[in-house]
Amino acid sequence: MKYAIQIILLTGILATACNKQIDSVRPLTKIDKEGELSSLAGIEETTIGNYVLMQGSGFNDYDVPMHDFGESRGNNVTLQNWGPVSKTTDAFFFRNSPGVTQGNSADFYRQSYQIIVSVNTTLEGIAKMETDGFAALSDADKNKFLYAKGENHFIRALMYFNMVRVYGKPYYQTPDQSLAVAIKATSDIKDIPERATVKQVYDFIISDLKMAAQLMKAPVTKTNSFGSTAAAWSLLSRVYLYMGGTVASPDAANNKLAVTYADSVIDQSNGKYILLQGNSYNDMFADDQFGDIGRSANATSNKEFIFAYDNSSRGSSIGQFYHFDADYGVGATFLPSSDLKSLLVPGDIRSTFFKLNTGSNFVETTKYLVLNEAWLTRAPYIYFRLAELYLNRAEANAKLGNTALAKADLKAIHTRAGLPAADIDNLAAGAVLTAVLKERRIELAFEGHNSFDYFRNGLPLVRTAADNNGTALTINPTDPKVVFDIPNN
Repeated sequence: MKYAIQIILLTGILATACNKQIDSVRPLTKIDKEGELSSLAGIEETTIGNYVLMQGSGFNDYDVPMHDFGESRGNNVTLQNWGPVSKTTDAFFFRNSPGVTQGNSADFYRQSYQIIVSVNTTLEGIAKMETDGFAALSDADKNKFLYAKGENHFIRALMYFNMVRVYGKPYYQTPDQSLAVAIKATSDIKDIPERATVKQVYDFIISDLKMAAQLMKAPVTKTNSFGSTAAAWSLLSRVYLYMGGTVASPDAANNKLAVTYADSVIDQSNGKYILLQGNSYNDMFADDQFGDIGRSANATSNKEFIFAYDNSSRGSSIGQFYHFDADYGVGATFLPSSDLKSLLVPGDIRSTFFKLNTGSNFVETTKYLVLNEAWLTRAPYIYFRLAELYLNRAEANAKLGNTALAKADLKAIHTRAGLPAADIDNLAAGAVLTAVLKERRIELAFEGHNSFDYFRNGLPLVRTAADNNGTALTINPTDPKVVFDIPNN
């Protein structure tokens, strides 16, 4: 285990050193704490570099594998081509290959620790400047400094949360005994810690997020392409939801905290975030590569997005997952499953998030288009949006037995999609949680939640025969295949 992390950290540094595009934003594996990080300008620049490392293009391959694990291991997608297992389809088949060329796990693991080491280097530079130069800053610069510190704690928490979801068992399965990933809190490549338990990783995440939320209250204005107090609260709501037990055996204390942090975003953001309605909701996602849909989505000013990576300047190769480019004859590894499409009833606005590609005759999701090439999308990668917070709160309240509150949030999402309020009003109390999970599946489709929502809730992942090439598939949440092995190379 120690050897694996050491190799990954060293190769991450070498890869960064060879990447001219990354060098232009000065990643922290190339930064001197006595140099660039001794000034506020350097700290802000390297913090931006940490965000850039989260994007999926070229050497920066982070969002692509993370998205792969959330969606291809679920039942919202099926394969376009049922050929031999490849790196792209390894997770879909639950092979969980640890090798670099066999699946996405090794890339994801390496890039996660590269980002963490970069963040740790930034935080070490920040700690030094706190004692050496902070007092001399103007009040405005002190606020920028504190905000940047909060951003780095937020990014590190997000990295560890995504890793513990992939390499650790669902939280309800003996979290104080089950091993997850090593908690590396320094930039020293000789510091190779042992794997921590799932509970220890979650505790570390929560500590980072609480600090981040407080620090980012500093009066600094940024777009939703950057971390914020609301983004930290959003992740805390999601973290506690993942700790909230199963459908059959919920954990009341953690579900109450999931509600509390969802409340913080929904009710205490002074209207900064809203559930978009009507045409604005329809325009939330991307246009297609020709502008034929007519959407005018602007990721950085979208009032439903809380934190979304802006791909408009460089693009992410997530686009190749979902869109077939007839000119190049590539793309659309995954297509919307018949099972998911069957859940969409007449009048559901979310049907507009699907489109027939006349070049291939495939029905595709339109959430990741805006392509300049088949393998790149200009659409934002959405980490948190307000609809998820409503659904988090609805799920947690349903598990707590707060039926009326759960129905109210569920109704807000259901009616926003153009569907009747009576569908929710007429639900029996015992049917509310199932309805929330169904709504969550439709609303957040292709946004990286699908597989995790089954396993964290103690529910089996079921694929129908039609969507599994004629053979039905069921993966139980206790199946060893749910958890990825730590890569060895």
